[in-house]
Amino acid sequence: MSDERSTVLIVDDERDLADLYAEWVEMAGYRTRTAYDGGTALSALDEEVDVVLLDRRLPEIRGGRILERIREESVDCAVAMVTAVEPAVDIVEMGYDEYVVKPLEQPELAELVVELAEDVPDQIEDPTLDALGDPKARRCLFELQGDALSAKELAAVTGFSRTTVYRRLNSLRQAGLIESQTTIDPDGDHYESFRADSELIVIDLAEGFQIRVDPETAVEE
Repeated sequence: MSDERSTVLIVDDERDLADLYAEWVEMAGYRTRTAYDGGTALSALDEEVDVVLLDRRLPEIRGGRILERIREESVDCAVAMVTAVEPAVDIVEMGYDEYVVKPLEQPELAELVVELAEDVPDQIEDPTLDALGDPKARRCLFELQGDALSAKELAAVTGFSRTTVYRRLNSLRQAGLIESQTTIDPDGDHYESFRADSELIVIDLAEGFQIRVDPETAVEE
């Protein structure tokens, strides 16, 4: 790796775990910073930080709020939400880059950091193109062409994990390709269901240039 090593900010209120993650990340060749609470994490954020490993359930300032601040202030870094629980419905609305569930092993963490730190943005930046470039996102979009499905139902149909489904729903939502609705089941519980939003997918290739793609054609393998 060159001298211009990426800097990874690790945010977790479990100090031993944060320190262990920092050790693993440094072994992978990256610089690290650690923060054990949200306030310290926000203070540690600057233009040198390339990747943030962010625990969602922090005391005082929650991980979701820190993520909002990062996006609101246009901090140029990738964010992986790290949590000990399966994702809830609201995770679809968050602007994270990756979502992982603890416990993380060293090889998995190293692979995650490498992917986030060394991902070079495409010359053409379009959320629709990004979403359709992911085979799993295309599969989810294909299954949502008919009836609306919950994340649980979509996971069952595709065979993907719930975490994988929520990550793809997030990218499809950011691309404006799906819509959600709240449904009440027979027991009176509320849950979110999703379906494809448009008949034609519009992709911006460059200023003034667009292509329109039929969604069923776009998601075929």
